[in-house]
Amino acid sequence: MAIAGMELQKKVEELTPHELASKLQDGEKFFIIDVREPFEFTGELGHIAGSINIPMQEIPERFEELREMSATGNLAFVCHSGERSYYACAYLNDVNLKNTCNVIGGMIKWHLSGLDVEYSDQG
Repeated sequence: MAIAGMELQKKVEELTPHELASKLQDGEKFFIIDVREPFEFTGELGHIAGSINIPMQEIPERFEELREMSATGNLAFVCHSGERSYYACAYLNDVNLKNTCNVIGGMIKWHLSGLDVEYSDQG
């Protein structure tokens, strides 16, 4: 229901780390986009295996690349705590990019969930 004169914002789809891990294990096609800075991506929390590091500030200039990925799979965005990745998804929703979701709690919750991480450079 909309209030007169106000538009409702699109809701950002979100997945818990376990939900994303389960979908990956089931063979669902996801591109995992880590929006942290490169030093965070290779830092103490590591990163999700196979994830692509696209720092938050590069999202607008790499829109075409993200659009092409979204045509063949889902885009799961992750950061340190889930905040930057949420805003990345909200921005992409606003410019009509489909198939995006935010990983709730980011790499902190990924770790707390006991899921595997990598510590090497992006491959």
